[in-house]
Parts: sequence; structure tokens; C-alpha cells
Amino acid sequence: MIRLFILLLITINLNAFEDDDIDGVQNSNDLCPNTSFEDTVDEDGCPENQSYLGKLTLTLGSDINFDDTTTTDYTFYSNYNYNLWDFSLYNAQQSSLDSNNNKIKSTGDLYFSSSYSIIKENFYTTFSLGIKFPIGASNVSTKENDYFSSLDINYVINEKTSLLYSLSYTYTGDNNETNYKNPISQSLGVGYMINDKWYSSLSYQHSNSIYTDSEDYKAINFSNNYSFNKSLFTTLDYIEGFDKLSYKRIVSIRVGVTFE
Repeated sequence: MIRLFILLLITINLNAFEDDDIDGVQNSNDLCPNTSFEDTVDEDGCPENQSYLGKLTLTLGSDINFDDTTTTDYTFYSNYNYNLWDFSLYNAQQSSLDSNNNKIKSTGDLYFSSSYSIIKENFYTTFSLGIKFPIGASNVSTKENDYFSSLDINYVINEKTSLLYSLSYTYTGDNNETNYKNPISQSLGVGYMINDKWYSSLSYQHSNSIYTDSEDYKAINFSNNYSFNKSLFTTLDYIEGFDKLSYKRIVSIRVGVTFE
């Protein structure tokens, strides 16, 4: 469950240098991206005397692994964006089969994070801080609070291609039975804008295990994001794991909607 959330945190969007509503403010800085051509806008791209309320994104999805025992995570993710600030909430429900092929359902932990982005020339840098609330079932949770931080860097080479790097650190809460390690996770990849609706990326991910005697997590992630319009989008990820203990093959499918 923790690893799947780390993969979720590593996702970075590519912002092209464009001005779709032709108001003189480029898309990456435009807080009101759908203003009419006749409107007079301020430096944020919003009509004068109109307050900006931010952007809310809700995402539902499923993470399915294809090992010997099939496990499915039903995920819920919400994000509120205002200017360069983001606030996110994430939870998952796990469904798996026991040795008798009986379905077992488990509640996952609740994650909250806040982030701030800095846009300078071709660099898009995001700093994030977050906390895990241990509401999950004992078979999928350490039952302790975790605290995490991350740094995401997106270097735009041109209007279609970007280099992606992510670094995160998690302070894992211990309990009376187990002393957990504090994992460091890294991801390095490349993103490509296939067209104005389809963005794809390929990345290698490495993370320390929270267990002292376990192998590090290693995986390749092939991610795709497709926008049907300005409000509705879907993502499809394929994750191939290389360590002995993690899931070897995971397919992640999500559908999201944005309100502005």
C-alpha cells in the first residue's frame, strides 16, 4: 500500500508554453484558462473583478496486480489546487483472495499532503510534505503515523519532451513489535507529449524497504494520461517490479474529473 502511494506521488504533469484562450497569459500561469476573447483579464488570466476559487480534481481507480494471488486496490484521490499550491487526500480499499479463494477486503490508510510549485524558465519544481493516518486494517498498515516529504523536478527540453526526477523520504512510525526503516525513494524518467490530449512517460523507480531484512523495491513504470476535454481525463499505468517481494506486474486504471 505504501509503495503504491509513493508511485502516485511521483506523477508529474507537463505544462506546455501555450495560451489557449488568447488572453496574453500562458497556460502554465493562467488561473482562469477559459476566459472569453472579449474579457479584460488581470495578471493571473482572470476577468477583472472576478475572484478565483481554485481547481478541484477527483479521481477514482483500480490497481490490479497479476501475481499468483490477485490483489486489487480501489483508490480514491482528491486534489485542490490554488495558484501554485496543491492539497491532496488519498485512500485505497484492498481486495484479495486467501488460500481458499475467499475474498478478503481491507481498509487502507489515509494520506494527506500539501505541495508548492516553483516555475522558472524550463524547470518545474514541486516541494511536498505529508502525513499518513493509520486507519487501515492491520494486514495492510503499520498502525503508526508516517511523515513524508518529496522533491519533484520536471525539466522541459522542448514543447513535447521533458526529463523527470523525483526524490522522497518517509519517516516511518515504529511500534512495540517492529522498528521500521525510513525509506528513501527515487525516480528518473522521460515524458513525451504525443499530442495535445495524450501524455506518456517512462521511468525507473527505486525505494528502500521499510523492513530491515528485505530487498529494495525496483520497478519500471510506463504511464499514460489522456484528456478527453478540459474536465475529464483517464490514466493507465503499467508497472513491472524487479525485486523478489513486490508485485511483479501491476496495471493501474483511473478516471478523473476537474471542476473550476
